[in-house]
Amino acid sequence: MDEQSTPLGNQKRAFWRSSCRERLSQHIWETLGLKVQPSDVRLKPEEDMPYRWRIEDPCLEYLFQKYLSKHSVGAYMLLQREVGQKKVDLDLLAHLQAENLCLTEKLRLVENKKYLSEQATIEVEEEIKSQTSQEIFKWMDICEWYQARCLHCSTILGQMTAFLQGDSSGEMLCQTSDN
Repeated sequence: MDEQSTPLGNQKRAFWRSSCRERLSQHIWETLGLKVQPSDVRLKPEEDMPYRWRIEDPCLEYLFQKYLSKHSVGAYMLLQREVGQKKVDLDLLAHLQAENLCLTEKLRLVENKKYLSEQATIEVEEEIKSQTSQEIFKWMDICEWYQARCLHCSTILGQMTAFLQGDSSGEMLCQTSDN
């Protein structure tokens, strides 16, 4: 193999790999309505893939056992030709199951978040009730103190008024000044 044939071979392989990725991406879009960038197309199933390939022809299964970038030009040509045919297609059921699993997990997270939010709300409401009760008792104590002081002042004022009007003996004045 001379130095010039390697770059041309690599260019040819890169062209067919890119073309194959484009075709697979287009097929995913047409079949499932999923927008997958050509560079993100995978043959080997991965857990987070929203699609799965269905291979009817056992002779083609080897294509899906390794990464797309590891294949030869012939494999890229074969994939382009067979994709969308009955031999190689996308498994909608697997896609829907994966989507269902994802949505179930999202629902679980939202329900958990809702539960935590409700618990936080209950705790805050209980804290507010507790603080409100404490505030009520505090202000009731303050009111009782002022009522007692007002009653005391009223009593003294009544005694002073009576004294100044001369209704009372000097004895009351002495009692008041002794206190």
